[in-house]
Amino acid sequence: MKDFNFHIPTKLYFGKDKELEVGTILSFFGAKKVLIVYGQGSIVKSGLLATVQDLLQKEGIEYIELKGVMPNPDVSKVKEGLALIKAQPVDFILAIGGGSVIDTAKLISTAYFYDGDPYDISLKKVQATDRIPVGVILTISAAGSEMSTSAVISNNETKTKTGYNSELNRPIFAIENPELSYTVSPYQSAVGVVDILAHTLERYFNPSSENELSDALAEGLMKSVIEAGKVVIENPNDYNARATLMLGSTLSHNGLMSLGKDAYMPIHQFEHVISGFYPEVAHGAGLAVMIPAWMEFYRKIEPKKFAKFARNVFNYDSGNDLDSGRYATVTLKSYFKNLGLPVSLDEYGIYKSDLEKLAARLTSDGEKPLPHHIHPVDYETALKIFELALEE
Repeated sequence: MKDFNFHIPTKLYFGKDKELEVGTILSFFGAKKVLIVYGQGSIVKSGLLATVQDLLQKEGIEYIELKGVMPNPDVSKVKEGLALIKAQPVDFILAIGGGSVIDTAKLISTAYFYDGDPYDISLKKVQATDRIPVGVILTISAAGSEMSTSAVISNNETKTKTGYNSELNRPIFAIENPELSYTVSPYQSAVGVVDILAHTLERYFNPSSENELSDALAEGLMKSVIEAGKVVIENPNDYNARATLMLGSTLSHNGLMSLGKDAYMPIHQFEHVISGFYPEVAHGAGLAVMIPAWMEFYRKIEPKKFAKFARNVFNYDSGNDLDSGRYATVTLKSYFKNLGLPVSLDEYGIYKSDLEKLAARLTSDGEKPLPHHIHPVDYETALKIFELALEE
């Protein structure tokens, strides 16, 4: 176990009707004028936005709104938000939605204090130095952005999707009522399950000791999320399953699953390249394709760790590490398919002729392999893994 410092400043309000406390929560944190950021209008239809507006008014909190955040959010919406709050300054940002909305709010929050192109922060050309505080009402269990240090934004002009990490990105508070996710569609619920699993699985496959505590936490979380995912597809209004996914989303990406070890996430980098070129591919959907492909390649390189994964998550032990790793890979791929998700690139109209540009973008034209403690992802490795993702 490596040495570490760990601090999560995000206060979590979890349970039924917790969103009804948003006015008093914002008052407690000193908010006087708030930018409300949200997506395509589901919170309008559900009445959640009107409820929030009423609660803020009762507390004497002014608000302005930025609506229309899309999945795989584009930096143009960040620029729109910045223009809005520079004309009408606010002292707090409230994101109501899932990862796309929260990440948009985060970059607005930090880019407000930077005079250049806000995407410079995403590209790590400059570091964020300050922020407007962000709070969250979570409506989709998926990205874990409600308590994470990360923010992922696309630039549709350059077909780039990238994230940056900063402690400034952690929201001040997160409100989580699992009932708010009842209306999330089966498809969106499924891609959310995959995203939660990816955040946990990728941390899990970083190097660890034989009895690493964070690995045991990750195994438990993955087992619970896999079962809860099955339930919500059959019964969207199962409170306990929705609660498991919502809390699982938060815990998967707040750093707890990688305490004492590295937390590099290469599968996410593969997916960011895909949805950078093809923004119509939902993040979790791209991960459902790339996770089994990555596992199929690396199970032969790290057979013992993959056998441990098979044993402790899927209760399978053939006595042969390679066979056990293969079982885990096939089983997880089948699970994604049973959730109703495509599991190959060609199902998204991405074919073998497209793979060279994906591998080139992932590895900066072969000049910058992705790190791995045994086998870094160079151009040829990237191409091979993308090819494996063509197989259904």
